[in-house]
Amino acid sequence: MSFTFENKRISADIITGSLFQIPRMQDWYIGVTFRYHATAWNGAVPIVSKYQGINVPLTEEDVLAWVNYCHQELDSRKNTIWQRTQSSYWENKKAFATQAVFDALNGEDILTKWLCRRCGPAPKSNPQSGARIRDLRKWGYSIATKVLSCETCGCKTHFDLLVRLPRQAADNEKRSSLNESLKKRIKEVLPLKDVCFDEPHPDSQLVIDHKFPSSRWVVGETINAVTMTQDEIRHKFQLLTQQTNSQKERYCKRCVSLGIRGDFFGIKWFHSGDEQWRGSSKADENGCVGCCWYDLEEWKMKFNEHLASL
Repeated sequence: MSFTFENKRISADIITGSLFQIPRMQDWYIGVTFRYHATAWNGAVPIVSKYQGINVPLTEEDVLAWVNYCHQELDSRKNTIWQRTQSSYWENKKAFATQAVFDALNGEDILTKWLCRRCGPAPKSNPQSGARIRDLRKWGYSIATKVLSCETCGCKTHFDLLVRLPRQAADNEKRSSLNESLKKRIKEVLPLKDVCFDEPHPDSQLVIDHKFPSSRWVVGETINAVTMTQDEIRHKFQLLTQQTNSQKERYCKRCVSLGIRGDFFGIKWFHSGDEQWRGSSKADENGCVGCCWYDLEEWKMKFNEHLASL
């Protein structure tokens, strides 16, 4: 992975640093210096994050848009709301050991700091702080990790930085499995084909895709009753191969990160709205309507109608 924006001044308040990978993980972060009201934060923001579904393309336009978004979200004036949201989240968790590590990383400062994993507050709160930090990532928190020299203990060791971006839960926390009876009904109601290419496939080669992507779910999946009507099934699900489902997932996660809706193999046409995702909140399904990947069958039908009208 290469990157060309090291020590690049993006604006009067943003400078980007070097790109680094979290040890033994697929996650990548970019160092940043953000200035807020005469206060500087020397931190990092995620570029690739497995559990949060972040995968920012390494193009100048995409990275700069993402870094600007992170600068706005990490503004200290949003800290009170962020802290209140986390307090509500932890009220419903019975994970006191992990919460203690979260509290240690969160601290009481208006801006977070890089903290030594050997002599800092996290290992004092829990001797297995590394495992607890992995849990925090799975539960949707952005935590950067890099090797630095500690001025306190004199060791070269891992330092961790809690990045107070909105918590994005991992898909496996939000997704509940479909009842086998419902799976069977869905594949009886929907044609056994990959709706992206209209190619017939055996039942075993097709996956049931939620049209509204799990990367936008905030509180979890809505109830999927075995008694769902055929219209409810057609409204909520479509069938894809694993390959096209993965392709849709990449477009949707990019949209969550950057607010730019996906195209259909280079065709940037939307039967409702335009390339910008304009939902009222992250979990507003209306923001997806009109995008090809939200409902491939409807999009292709309306695109053909558009061509016929020309």
